[in-house]
Amino acid sequence: MEQNNLHNIYTIGHLRNGTENNDLEALTKRAKAKYSQKDLMRYMSRMETPFASKYQNTLSCSSFIFQNGNVLTSRYCKHRWCKICNRIRTAKLLAGYSDVILNMIDPQFVTLTVQNVIIEKLESTIKEMIRTIKLIQDLRRKKKQILLRCIRKLECTYNATENTYHPHFHFIIEGEQAAHDLLCAWINRYPDHIVNIKGQDIRPADKPIELFKYFAKLTAKHESDTFSIIGDKVIRNEYHYPESLDLIFRCIENFRVVQTMGGIRMVKDDIDEVDAQEYKDIKIKRTLWLYDINDWFDTYTGENLTGYKPNKFEVNFSKRIRRFEA
Repeated sequence: MEQNNLHNIYTIGHLRNGTENNDLEALTKRAKAKYSQKDLMRYMSRMETPFASKYQNTLSCSSFIFQNGNVLTSRYCKHRWCKICNRIRTAKLLAGYSDVILNMIDPQFVTLTVQNVIIEKLESTIKEMIRTIKLIQDLRRKKKQILLRCIRKLECTYNATENTYHPHFHFIIEGEQAAHDLLCAWINRYPDHIVNIKGQDIRPADKPIELFKYFAKLTAKHESDTFSIIGDKVIRNEYHYPESLDLIFRCIENFRVVQTMGGIRMVKDDIDEVDAQEYKDIKIKRTLWLYDINDWFDTYTGENLTGYKPNKFEVNFSKRIRRFEA
């Protein structure tokens, strides 16, 4: 069963990264993901935007789970910004590219950036960035040099203090020399006021999952943000800026987020085939679980599926929504 195999890869992939110990933990993290985005999606679904219905779909993502024995079936919104769907998408990409990355000789994690731009220039800037990477590879081909062998990821973040947008690329590329060649070619293609050497980075690719996690961070920093103390950690209280997120989502909709180069086979990032998944760590029975507040409950017994209860920080995080102010 294809769905079952995919879920097994998904679980194994997270076990390798030490993030999940069993299927119940995976379901608990799904509950946490759904809880953390529901207030944001509820707000965005009420905005005057062409994507309002899509945000409503995300709000309803995995709202019910039908259990038949060990098989759980649900409906996913499949949108790029959804935390629930991105957990499945990340696992699929990790599984699809794991052999390629493991077989790379000295893989490097490269970050290439440009200066932040206003929203009116975001789309054209991304197009120019993609064109620049293509030109760099084409030039190597014309010079009969070894082609850059890599996986590229497009991301965009929002700067709430300046009201600007930061499009950038992450790569996992084979070979340290190739990484430096790419970085130097990137810098040489732009004037200093657009690309600054300080914004670029090369480091060993020891955490491949970082390449596939998300294409747009759902929170942004502002110079006026406060801080919270969680245990021995001091954490900045970042906020959601729904109007700005909507602009990013709409702008990037027609761009390919993950792209390969140098003969690496593309892995599709859609999750259309994922509806049913098999879990071994839950009771064998037949029921319908409905989501309410922070967990799914058994419609027959009222029993909770995961037992997830948000802590004070998670409650506050879900409600940190700020309206856009130009």
